[in-house]
Amino acid sequence: MSSDVLEKRYRMLLRAYPAGYRRERADELIDTLIGDEPTTRRWPSIRQAASLIRGGLRVHGGSTAARPTAVLLWQGLHLGAMAVLALGVLIGLNDIVGTFQFGGFSDPLHVLRNEGIQTVMAIAALVALVAGHDRTAAVLVVTAVVVPTVISPYLFLNGLPQWWAPVVAAPLVIAGLRRPADVPPAPRANALLVTAGILALHLIPVEGYRPAPVGTQIITVAMVIVGVAVFLWVATADQRLLIAVAPTLLLGTLHQLGYIGTGELLSRPDALPSLALAVVMVVVAVVSTRFRQRTRA
Repeated sequence: MSSDVLEKRYRMLLRAYPAGYRRERADELIDTLIGDEPTTRRWPSIRQAASLIRGGLRVHGGSTAARPTAVLLWQGLHLGAMAVLALGVLIGLNDIVGTFQFGGFSDPLHVLRNEGIQTVMAIAALVALVAGHDRTAAVLVVTAVVVPTVISPYLFLNGLPQWWAPVVAAPLVIAGLRRPADVPPAPRANALLVTAGILALHLIPVEGYRPAPVGTQIITVAMVIVGVAVFLWVATADQRLLIAVAPTLLLGTLHQLGYIGTGELLSRPDALPSLALAVVMVVVAVVSTRFRQRTRA
């Protein structure tokens, strides 16, 4: 009975792996984990659980693919385009809500012209990208840069991050149209999970709690440490995240190049990593993936 319960719990952990991989390898992995000897254990060890989860993340990241570096780069581009568009939409919605809170209801058409049209078009591009309609997404993301700027230069003149989001995403989406046939697209559920993780990383509060009591600041610092540690733990296994997060790191930098203000969602140190950090993350991901590929060969 203990073995049956233990096997059931191992199989729950194996859900971290892609479905196709589980169909081929699940029984083999279970046999290796449980072994032939009778056991009274009812739970996997923490080390085994962590190893299985990291193994699943590596497989999602293309470690078992014929060309893992190609999977890393092409799927990373797709995930990066989704993440940077989603972050731009989040910032845009945040600014629109703030505008209405401070008198925007007196002239809603002005708010729509200055901020709303761009946000709606960015949302449309993001939805098309999530749905797998890459060509439509490419057209929409370029439109999200050009049309709102022609209608109102407000976002462009202020260099706001939500304007930069489709600018950064456009070349990624267009490049993704040339994805090699032997590189599968990132699974939709996995892509959404990666995007949510990157957004969560950018929403970790730091400077916003500086005026708060010491106890709250300590909790905030702990949140930052835990959040960054979790991201790095996941990203060092599924290194597509290192590729995908790099474009989002550019938004704050690009914003600061043209406009230095306060109160912006990306004006805090946790959300303004340098361009150098983004480049280093991409280089580390590519080099380590190629090294593992040569080692495996």
